[in-house]
Amino acid sequence: MHGKDNIPFHTLIWPALLMGAGGLHLPDRIVSSEYMTLEGKKFSTSNNWAVWVPDILSRYQPDSIRYFLIANGPEKRDTDFSWREFILSHNGELLGAFGNFVNRTLAFIEKSFDGRVPAGSLDSEWTNAIESLYADAGALIEEGRLKEALELIFELVRRANKFYDERKPWLQIKTSVADCGATLHACTQIIVNLSRLLQPFIPFACAKITAFLALEEPAWKSAGVPEGRRIQGLELLFQRIDPSRIDEETKRLEEQTKRRP
Repeated sequence: MHGKDNIPFHTLIWPALLMGAGGLHLPDRIVSSEYMTLEGKKFSTSNNWAVWVPDILSRYQPDSIRYFLIANGPEKRDTDFSWREFILSHNGELLGAFGNFVNRTLAFIEKSFDGRVPAGSLDSEWTNAIESLYADAGALIEEGRLKEALELIFELVRRANKFYDERKPWLQIKTSVADCGATLHACTQIIVNLSRLLQPFIPFACAKITAFLALEEPAWKSAGVPEGRRIQGLELLFQRIDPSRIDEETKRLEEQTKRRP
């Protein structure tokens, strides 16, 4: 995997060298990307116009960085890294969509079902959708189309949130504990599979889910969790980042250009 400026070397010169040496395996697939800029300008390490990995890791979760760089990756066109989009992406997608679905499902079980997965089942519409997603997202990952794979998985995240909102377990619990439990059971099965599907992208959060539900090590196939399984050590997957950090990070970037690495 490399930037588009390396395409001529890796598609012409490098295979020619391998063929000249003889008996060596040629590249099977070339995965290249467009360019990423930083706040609208070209990255420049000499001018310190850059985001340094140890620095960003000292303030943000690695999953937040991984998610943004893949979701905003320059796979088919040039893209831009901006602190505004990075922070809004974290708060909106990782925290607001995925993290929220996981937390409100498992926290509800802890509060109302003694921390144990209630009885229920996942209907065929959901199981078929999940099975298809493993196949479709897996094929995209194999082709190096990570951005499309991630978006496909997050379509299921949004669908899961809609399912939760439509079933309204906070109202079901008042009229039918069994119906509420069935909703939460189904949501838990969806969470198990989302943790497997998203493991290549946000492995640290998915490892937490594996621990919450005492799951086996993730594999690329559908899975479930039995009723009665106790939730362990539940905590928030992601913390909200105050939007005021956008201005702080922008100013920090401008200031660091005055200090050469």
